[in-house]
Amino acid sequence: MHSPTVRSSEILFHRIRLVSGLGILLDGYNLSIIAVTLIPLTRQFHLAAGAMGLLASATLAGSILGGMSAGVLADRYGRKTLLIWDLVIFILFSAISSLAVSYLWVVLARFVVGLAVGADYAISPTYVAEFALPESRGFHMGYIWLAWSVGAVGSFGLGALVVDSVAPGLSWRLLFALAVIPAAVGLIMRHQLPESPRWLQLRLNREKPASRSSRSPLRLWILAMVPWFLLDFTSYGLGLLLPLLLKSNNLTSTTGSILGTGLAALFGGLGTWWAMPRLDRLGRIRIQMRGFFLSGLVLFVLAVSLWLHVRFFLGLLAGLMVANFFSGSGPGTTCGIIPAEIFPTPQRATALGAATAFSRIGAIAGVFVLGFAEVHFHFGGVLAIAGLASVLGAVVTWYWRIEPNQTALPDSL
Repeated sequence: MHSPTVRSSEILFHRIRLVSGLGILLDGYNLSIIAVTLIPLTRQFHLAAGAMGLLASATLAGSILGGMSAGVLADRYGRKTLLIWDLVIFILFSAISSLAVSYLWVVLARFVVGLAVGADYAISPTYVAEFALPESRGFHMGYIWLAWSVGAVGSFGLGALVVDSVAPGLSWRLLFALAVIPAAVGLIMRHQLPESPRWLQLRLNREKPASRSSRSPLRLWILAMVPWFLLDFTSYGLGLLLPLLLKSNNLTSTTGSILGTGLAALFGGLGTWWAMPRLDRLGRIRIQMRGFFLSGLVLFVLAVSLWLHVRFFLGLLAGLMVANFFSGSGPGTTCGIIPAEIFPTPQRATALGAATAFSRIGAIAGVFVLGFAEVHFHFGGVLAIAGLASVLGAVVTWYWRIEPNQTALPDSL
């Protein structure tokens, strides 16, 4: 039987994990919902391809600045303070974006929502990592990335219900506004959480000289940033454009394109669920390499099938679901875990924020590069480029590998 103190600590940790996961769930919803709302927004504002790309990238662009700035601030002023303020910004500008009266207003509001999204990416995994035990840390951090998939799948499910049943001028407003409700609940719960004990201990020990390890800072930064860049190049580049790609290639209807994208996202979440109990047994690096490689292989097969003029929607969708499963079971889970584990406490949130920012640059590049590829090389070219990026992610992970599994979080480099 557990003592009351141990039981109380377990309850507290589960609350920490739940509230952190809720923030990441909202991030998944907001980064994915733009793929759904692009359809009614394009109708209402008569958007050309460039304007669509800018709107699709606005939240991602905001998350670059949000991740970098919030990470630095969280290392300086504490994890809890930033966890609260990022949801305040999130709630305010989600509401503002739902009331937008012009295209520019939507873009600017979604950019600021992106600031909050990027902030949560930098802080929530750091916060959970600093409370978790080494022997189960991978499982618990996998949980918060599973929450991302729940948010993403939820966005496509709600989108399929709303887009064709509500007037176009109202549907996108409703989908933006719905995020405010769980965010308000999360804000109340975050007020009740404690500050990270590792960060508090860091403040007490600031005057003491830090010991140094033999780890190369360059190796840490490459492992933290480059695979995540390649993951987001593929996942966001495909994910944000997929409803439009499926519809514009006459592969399915509007609702079918949204549901198809949602099913692909669902299999990414199932991949994370598969990976969670294996992260602490197999290690992060092995799982990340495997996921990158197999996902890339499936995307190449799909590209070849399209080049051979095999245009079967259900077959293509099944392939995308399998590719997303492999991605979710590997880099889709581990890329957000490794940076929080390999960097020391004084730089942990800063490093995770910088890795988040760099990954979002990859996401924006993916939206524009894959959009350009679709125009000039068609859907097969899009899938081939995405597959190449995935295989490259496996190579980079192997060459620069550092395995943090079953080790205590470092407090110095």
